[in-house]
Amino acid sequence: MSSTSPAVRVSGATEPEIMKTLAVSAVIWQLMLNVMLLHYHSTAQKIEIGILYDLVKFSAPMFIFAIAFDLAKLRDTHYSHYVWHKTKEIIGPYLAWTAVYMIAFNAGHYSTIWSVVKGILLGGAAPQLWYTIMMFQIHLLLPLLTGLVFFLLKNKKNTIGVMIITVIIYAGLIAWYSIYAFHNQEHPGWVQWDRLLFMFGIYAVLGVIASTYNQQWRALVERIRWWALPVGALLFIMVNHELFSFGLDTLNLLDASYLKWSMVLFNITLIIIVYGFTVSLINTGSKSLKHFKFIAKYAFRAYLASYFALQLTVALIGDYFSEIPLGLNLLMTFGITAFFSFTIVYIVEWICKKIMALFRKSSLPTSQQTTTQDNVVGSEALAKNSIVNSRNTSAARDK
Repeated sequence: MSSTSPAVRVSGATEPEIMKTLAVSAVIWQLMLNVMLLHYHSTAQKIEIGILYDLVKFSAPMFIFAIAFDLAKLRDTHYSHYVWHKTKEIIGPYLAWTAVYMIAFNAGHYSTIWSVVKGILLGGAAPQLWYTIMMFQIHLLLPLLTGLVFFLLKNKKNTIGVMIITVIIYAGLIAWYSIYAFHNQEHPGWVQWDRLLFMFGIYAVLGVIASTYNQQWRALVERIRWWALPVGALLFIMVNHELFSFGLDTLNLLDASYLKWSMVLFNITLIIIVYGFTVSLINTGSKSLKHFKFIAKYAFRAYLASYFALQLTVALIGDYFSEIPLGLNLLMTFGITAFFSFTIVYIVEWICKKIMALFRKSSLPTSQQTTTQDNVVGSEALAKNSIVNSRNTSAARDK
């Protein structure tokens, strides 16, 4: 999620970076709405929470699409080096935040070694951590994605065949999940099959195709994005109807599953709409691009910290949390949580850089440190002489 996009370069963010930023925002909203449901119990409030939850249920599909879009641009990458780099970049922070969540919020649930291992493997220490488990798998499948790119480049017509096969296989997966995993009382653990990447594979394939034939994809999005709006509205009504059909008295946001056809089509429609929006921002040279670029840099780490930040926000508001009007509370809680999330990871990064600088400095022999200091002094002297000479030249010219 934090990788630099190899898409069309601009001075600000690229399409995948903007999409990742919006996906992180959606994660925060999902976490927040689950908390709101515990504090607001009227029918109208539950309907509002459910509608908003369905609206932001695009986070995982959009992440997968954006990551696959980026990976499809990579060429001649040393696989073992790439995996090691991604392990440090993704799994390292994930393990650190998992430890924080296990100790701070879930200490009683992880009393055995197996429970700790299971929590790490399934991303169970915080509600949003399962995304990391699922999305890290796409980096492990880089050779497969690269192979798919080469297959698509052989003949444009291969794109149609790939999409047909993908839809058929995915239809089988959705049918299996709906029948055997979703609401399976005998095997409740089966619902965690959504931690496996192939349960979101259709978005990865779509991202690879969009990246491989980017000009054609852009042209297609330009043609259909306005038609996608009414289609998306109809699908949105459908997914809301399905969620509320389980009953408002026992409303459970987990019933808004990613793995049903109405939600899949809704998310694909949203990807088209959002991609069109990102292209418009880039084509017009929007000033917001530099802000998206900054946010995208810290997006993954902010996502990891988001649940911790949300708990801080709720604690900060305190007993007044349930008394604030729902709409106002949503905006206020999102703003504070997002601010805390990015501030925390920015401070952690700054501290880590300072510590690493101290370690590197202390690990150098004294002679090398002296040489380094002499080089710095010499560089400063040269810089000063350069400034003096520049001033003297300017003075001579003035005369």
